[in-house]
Amino acid sequence: MKEELRLKRFINCYVPTETCNFRCEYCYITLKKKFNGTLFEMPCPLDTFRRAIRKERLGGICLFNLCAGGETMLSPAIVPVIQVILEEGHNVAVVTNGTPDTTFDRLMDLDHGLFDMLYFKFSFQYFELLRTKTMERFFANIDKVRQAGCSFSIDITPHDRLIPYIPDIKKLFEERLGAWPHITVARDTTTRELRLLTELSREEYRKTWGVFDSEKFDYKIREFGIPHHEYCYAGDWSFSLELATGNMRKCDGAPVPREMDYYNLYADPDEEVPFEAIGTRCPIAHCYNCHALLTLGTIPELDTPTYAAMLDRTDVQGRHWLQPGLRELYSHKFGENSRG
Repeated sequence: MKEELRLKRFINCYVPTETCNFRCEYCYITLKKKFNGTLFEMPCPLDTFRRAIRKERLGGICLFNLCAGGETMLSPAIVPVIQVILEEGHNVAVVTNGTPDTTFDRLMDLDHGLFDMLYFKFSFQYFELLRTKTMERFFANIDKVRQAGCSFSIDITPHDRLIPYIPDIKKLFEERLGAWPHITVARDTTTRELRLLTELSREEYRKTWGVFDSEKFDYKIREFGIPHHEYCYAGDWSFSLELATGNMRKCDGAPVPREMDYYNLYADPDEEVPFEAIGTRCPIAHCYNCHALLTLGTIPELDTPTYAAMLDRTDVQGRHWLQPGLRELYSHKFGENSRG
């Protein structure tokens, strides 16, 4: 793969939609009682945003990971933002519960030539899909984006009440998609040590959820609780962005007060961005987003799986969840750019 087609930076974008059509018991917004009914609006003019994120300024192709405090795709204002990012030649990942039909339809109306750089991370919320009678809609929207040529993956956030339903969920995915979902690791964000959100022992947790053969789960549970004080390029090769304000942080793991805020991306779109790595000063118990940051290479000396392995599956028909271009893009690490 040519170097210019490799990812330069991972930008974790907080979308300030703090309302949701679901009420998942393990959701950190639910746990902190932060739902306030607000929908994302982009106060920054789209022309300013476009200039602020141009590849020449950010150093190359970036992965913009869009995730809201609630459901990312409830706000229609997210569609033109996604369009601008794609038109500027970047990669967009959208975290969603898979049910806002109107927004999915509006996205599918965009130029399909942009879709090779568009990826959806569907979060499978079993109880809420049943409660809201949206299970069929969930799978229909997966089919919709796949047929349009987008990449996707599916995650389950494991929680104890779901355990008795594991056989039913595996069977459902075998019948509907011919592949099991990936499993993430649930952390208790109300604790400084970011404990596992479970009543099980760590070993019981690993055995219980390991039945999905998810490389993502295997890696995240292996990394869970391991602090990293090696030199980390978060803040340079990755950073967090408040999409509505342009405020940048070196890492989502920054404690309150937010002393790691360090720049506003929108204030002067012609100014060079002062990227600054966190280095050996990671303040948290373990990597907040290891399946993305570490697999993409923010700590180059670590031996990790690829980001592609965290997302992709192959179904019984031999079809990949990631389209070939993104599968290749996600199989490389940031450090390769500096090593040539």
